Amino acid sequence: MSKQRLLLLAALAIPYLFLLSASGLLGPDEPRYAAIGHQMASSGDWITPTLWGKPWFEKPPLLYWLIASFDKLGFDPDLAARLPVCLLGLGLLLAMPTFESALVLGTSIGWLALSQVAVTDIPLSVCFHAFLFLMLRQRPWLAGIALGLAILAKGLVPLALAIPILWLYRTEWRHWLAATLTATPWYLACYLANGQTFIDEFIIRHHIQRFFSPELQHVQPFWFYIPVLLGLLMPWAPALPAIRIEDEHKPHLFTILWGLLFLSISKNKLPAYILPLVPSIAILIAPTLRRWHYAAAAAISVSLPAVTPWVPAAIEDGLSKSNFGSTAWLWLLAAPIAAYAAYRWRSLALITICLLSVFALKINLYPSLATQVSAKYSRLTCLPEGGSRGLRYGLSYYLNREVDYCLEPQENVPLLERPNEEPRQQEVDGGNKANP
Repeated sequence: MSKQRLLLLAALAIPYLFLLSASGLLGPDEPRYAAIGHQMASSGDWITPTLWGKPWFEKPPLLYWLIASFDKLGFDPDLAARLPVCLLGLGLLLAMPTFESALVLGTSIGWLALSQVAVTDIPLSVCFHAFLFLMLRQRPWLAGIALGLAILAKGLVPLALAIPILWLYRTEWRHWLAATLTATPWYLACYLANGQTFIDEFIIRHHIQRFFSPELQHVQPFWFYIPVLLGLLMPWAPALPAIRIEDEHKPHLFTILWGLLFLSISKNKLPAYILPLVPSIAILIAPTLRRWHYAAAAAISVSLPAVTPWVPAAIEDGLSKSNFGSTAWLWLLAAPIAAYAAYRWRSLALITICLLSVFALKINLYPSLATQVSAKYSRLTCLPEGGSRGLRYGLSYYLNREVDYCLEPQENVPLLERPNEEPRQQEVDGGNKANP
């Protein structure tokens, strides 16, 4: 491994790990997955994922195992949830084929952002690309183990994404055996412990219905992932038109095209679902980089703190209801200076700019997330009328119990509607409770 690659990893580890858990856990997924991992560590049952005492079969166990393992090591609960995901995101940079591809991946907004949250997309992407890299390097046994771990990260999705590579190596069998030996024990044990309920929930509802049915309410148009992918690839999206495909890159191209088609056909779409394609796109971008690509990337990166006032509302209410702050555009004034520096010094300037912009972003953004989006500092004891799923799961996680809805009208405005008020000043009468 080159000294240059190690220096890149060391440099990027600083912004990746900086204030990693300071925002509190966000949205409905993070606190839910963290709660399952912590309960797994507490109960000692590493087979059946449970949420507040009830089996929860939305995802397979790899993320829960990671959280439970870091919990057992004594980490703070929020850090135990996020740290293993962050380390996996950084770790794939060491496996990327070139320094430039690692630089593109490590500084892309999508990879950096999703390495900060305790969800399944980074574990899936890392295991899937470990499988891809190892197959291309003729290491089928290790590749099969990586594919098995990907199946333990997100079910049957990695098998679908791997179809181009599986077809390319259709005469090979060792990776199939290794993947089966890696993934099957948990699936079999979970079925034996839970019976048909596991099949109905995990396979039928969260695989078949998620793909074909609008029931889960994440329906998006066919073209949804085109703008999402461009956003996740920033600040490197301007380099996409310069891509030239060499023979050695065709497996990555086929993986990208098939994955984009497969995920676009699905009825239910969420932005992070497309993340497993980003490392392969970074590999295609890397050989074509020119000075102006570095300059454009630096100009975009230095502008990241401008989104600080926009992110909390975007997370909680969606993009359409979020607005830039009145001073956000001041950050854009630094873009020409950053572009010139990156044009002159390329990767060195870009890494420095990435460090500074992520530091500024986190310092300004995380206090807002902690008080406006996360339930970490809320004093609510039940879910007010109109409270979001994110608030419900966040309150349940931080109160260490499943919260109920409040029956009595709330005299105080819910936490997320009063972003300028400290959460510790808010008190809500729990009133009577009802089942959700």
